[in-house]
Amino acid sequence: TLVPLDRNVHVPLELRNITALIPQHLKSEQPFFGCGAEYFRSNLEWKQKKQQRTTCSSTLEVLSWLMDQVNSRNLTMMIAYGELIHLLREKALIRSDGTYYDDDFDTWVTPSSLETILKLEPDLWNNFGWSIRVFFRCSEGTKVKLGRHKTNIAIFAQILPVCGHKYHNNEVMAMEKAVAKYPAIEMYVLQSIGHEQEGILRENWQGDFFAEDWLLPAKPFPFDMPGFNKTLNLQIPAQSEKLLDCMYGNWHVYSTEHHDKGENCTSSIAKS
Repeated sequence: TLVPLDRNVHVPLELRNITALIPQHLKSEQPFFGCGAEYFRSNLEWKQKKQQRTTCSSTLEVLSWLMDQVNSRNLTMMIAYGELIHLLREKALIRSDGTYYDDDFDTWVTPSSLETILKLEPDLWNNFGWSIRVFFRCSEGTKVKLGRHKTNIAIFAQILPVCGHKYHNNEVMAMEKAVAKYPAIEMYVLQSIGHEQEGILRENWQGDFFAEDWLLPAKPFPFDMPGFNKTLNLQIPAQSEKLLDCMYGNWHVYSTEHHDKGENCTSSIAKS
């Protein structure tokens, strides 16, 4: 028997029937509303972990382990958005002084990859001092939140450290930007639209559209990071530069601007 998502008591997310695959008849809805986020761990567990003076691993240490897990299972977890720019432009993921370029770390994952990574949460918790919070899609119906409820469909997730992070019991507050000692690793889910729009991928949180062959299959990208003691076995999109041209225009020059949500990168027309 499945545990309903709206119970007042904390139910560990690993006990729930979470899916990252949006049903075919809902794929055309724009946008996919988020109805709240939930942590894998209860507030009590979070407090106890902090009281134990847990030492949290860095984002790069967690990413390195995660990529080894993903690659060994032939799954997809590609460097995305701003981090992809830094990787290709600066040839680095952190600055020379050890600080991070961004306050979060973006990746693209497929539904099956996200579902598998969620199952690794106990390892993240026990070995690294990190956990996961999942953002759920709203139910069908009116496009206002009144009367909508949370489904079991995960449309976005964050991997984040206990250290320096304030736990939010409120599901809406939990959707705010993750603030912690180290940048959270964010997982944006890519899903094929299929049928009449074959060859198009949709990112289910921000609503971006991509030509499938620009992203998949992901390319292995072994990367030796100065100051980091092992090779990062990363993945990048199949046609990274074409993708960045579309989203950012001249991404070779530093800019504080972000890409537009709902970006349509299904043709070779670069952003002006």
